[in-house]
Amino acid sequence: MVLRRPNLLAYDWGLILLTLAITVLGLFNLRSAAPDPALLNRQLAAFLLGLLLAVGVQFFSRRTVFALAYPLYALSLLLLVAVLAFGREINGAKAWFVLGPLQFQPLELAKLGLILALARLLEGREVRRVWDYFLPGLLTAPVVLLLLLQPDLGGGLVVLFGAFAVLFVRGLPWKHILVGLLALAVLVPTVVWPNLKPYQRERVLIVLDPYRDPLGQGFQVIQSTIAIGSGGLFGKGYGQGTQTQLGFVPFRHTDFVFAVFAEEWGFVGSVALLGLYALLLVRLLGMALECPRLSDRLFLAGVGGMLGFQVLVNLGVALGVMPVTGLTLPLFSYGGSSLMATLLSLGLVLLVHRDRAAP
Repeated sequence: MVLRRPNLLAYDWGLILLTLAITVLGLFNLRSAAPDPALLNRQLAAFLLGLLLAVGVQFFSRRTVFALAYPLYALSLLLLVAVLAFGREINGAKAWFVLGPLQFQPLELAKLGLILALARLLEGREVRRVWDYFLPGLLTAPVVLLLLLQPDLGGGLVVLFGAFAVLFVRGLPWKHILVGLLALAVLVPTVVWPNLKPYQRERVLIVLDPYRDPLGQGFQVIQSTIAIGSGGLFGKGYGQGTQTQLGFVPFRHTDFVFAVFAEEWGFVGSVALLGLYALLLVRLLGMALECPRLSDRLFLAGVGGMLGFQVLVNLGVALGVMPVTGLTLPLFSYGGSSLMATLLSLGLVLLVHRDRAAP
């Protein structure tokens, strides 16, 4: 393993500036949204640590990163097992290691490890026949199963979508996609729905009618949509959102952080924020297309797929069109593990893109 000195001119500065813009906006918004001022200090510390990680990996080569794919995947599996035994339960999920003021969620490392492992595995394997899914499934299934045991359905869905993005770019046949969608259409009402726990079913039903339980399961969605709608065209101003500042919007610094931003900055500010996310995802797609190696394209597709899916679900929950899953808004919501892992992932994206023409 040889360390190298990065060449600043070789990096995609569009991705760097977009990442920093969203993150700084998130910190600015968190100052208004956080119920405890100490949360902002923790997020700032996570931001600095994430930057150090993203910069630190630039001294390595893409070859070194992919050589560590399987060890990183194995480590993430061990941590997912360990958190079930020794982790602390927070908000109903045993998904966190807690050491004093520090918290770490193994899910974030597992997402990165799985995408790297799948990219390395599928570089030399086609996905054309049914048995071609065996090895990718063998890598993905343990991660998803361990997340469901926590339980963390939202994290499991993010991992599944990231794996799907990698398979899609690898050449997943459309007929297989159609068969999969038909299978879901049959299995969801006949197998999945009957086996859901009562609170999980209620979350789905609340999407259809939040006022069926306005003071319980529906309270979060009702207050979030009221906050977003009350922002109007230009918003109420920074720190002036009544729904959020008076504490009506729950989890306003994590799951429903978009409601805070929309109430304070209105439709115009919300469109600007979504535009930044759209540009970030488009830039990831463009960088993937610029990489001649298949493994590089697969890795960038996995990272972009996970980020895009998480943004879509978080916004859907805030707008009341998707069930509450506990997924935060990447780079924007409070969460040290998520922020550091996302910055590390994008740092690796920059590294892989930088070395796209290297032998």
